[in-house]
Amino acid sequence: MPSKPKMTEDERRAYSARMRGELESVMDRAYGAMVTDEQFWITVMRTAATLDDRSPVNCIAIAAQCPHATRVLSSGDWRKVGRFPAKGSTSLRIWTPIRRRTDDAQAATEAAPREAAADAAEGEGRRVSGYKAGPVFDISQTDGDAYEQPAAAPIAAEIVRDVLLAQYRDWYHEDPEQVGGFDFTREAPDSAVRILLYGHAWRRLPESDAALPGQHAAEVASAAHVAALILGIAPGPAVMPPLAGIVTQDKKPPVHESAVRAIEAGRLIARAVTEAAERRRELALAG
Repeated sequence: MPSKPKMTEDERRAYSARMRGELESVMDRAYGAMVTDEQFWITVMRTAATLDDRSPVNCIAIAAQCPHATRVLSSGDWRKVGRFPAKGSTSLRIWTPIRRRTDDAQAATEAAPREAAADAAEGEGRRVSGYKAGPVFDISQTDGDAYEQPAAAPIAAEIVRDVLLAQYRDWYHEDPEQVGGFDFTREAPDSAVRILLYGHAWRRLPESDAALPGQHAAEVASAAHVAALILGIAPGPAVMPPLAGIVTQDKKPPVHESAVRAIEAGRLIARAVTEAAERRRELALAG
């Protein structure tokens, strides 16, 4: 089968510009839906919890193109695990960095063996000069070898509860049981975790960042929702912020920052719990 002819430089630029324009249109539609369709806001939060290796902005882009995505990789990365884009599948588009080689990297490349030069080019020797629309595929769009998605070992809800309670006392110097009138040992573990996640999200997200009444509470609920999904806990509701019709001078609408805050806070809370639970496990094995 004859190989596909390579694009000229002009064709490559035109193609890149067209793909970027299509992705910008996807983002515009997504931002509009995030302030008018609560189900889509929930989809974005679920995508951010499921694809926690992707940036919040790219999670928005993926949710708009493939709402049920569970594992997203480039075609090259899929081929490394024995899978490939299925015939007729259309790639998803996400923002990928354009990296330029610095002078230091160029000198290191010329002086080093090939393997070391490649490492230098991929590391600090390259700077991000912009972003382009890059193609990726969800596992549902691929064929090939059987693939088991990487997953962290589940953490029992009782352990998540105890870690969150200890962190709350250590970090905020408050006892949530005394302040809120709770006795978490009397609550079902999942319910206790949901309450504690909401409390952590409330403390992590400054009210001053949310300009409108109800916006802060919506972001807090959504951050707790993201954290619960990552930790394998049945989540409370993800609440769409009241930002419909808000217009600013910024290129990105207010819902962009609102979503980023909620996603990043939820991920940070979940990561702190996971790391603390792992330390507990290691200490228990050692002792």
